[in-house]
Amino acid sequence: MSHRYLLLLGTATDEEGRLRQARDGLKRHGRILARSGVVHGPSVVEGDATRYANQALLFSSDLDREGFADGLKALEHRLGRRPGAPCVIDIDLVGECDAGGAVIWRNEAKLDAPLFRELVEKVLRR
Repeated sequence: MSHRYLLLLGTATDEEGRLRQARDGLKRHGRILARSGVVHGPSVVEGDATRYANQALLFSSDLDREGFADGLKALEHRLGRRPGAPCVIDIDLVGECDAGGAVIWRNEAKLDAPLFRELVEKVLRR
């Protein structure tokens, strides 16, 4: 059974190369159905001066949510994410859609920033 997941990708390197590597790595788990443009800008966290590059994806995979989330964490690790180090890549599972595109599950904690909601809405409209 195919699942449709909403993902947010981010990197504190403010460059698109890490996002490209993440998209390429994700292809092992399914396929990209839609993607937003890349947005470069300051952190959404007050007081954090770090600049980020962010993007949302709509992704199709045969993996269930738990298995897919585990695969995302393994991919982050392969791309250099380490606890306590600057965020070289962040891949967050923020939602799941049914076959018609309706959102059936959201990780609201990951969608509290207006930028992230906006990026997700862009891939849902494609």
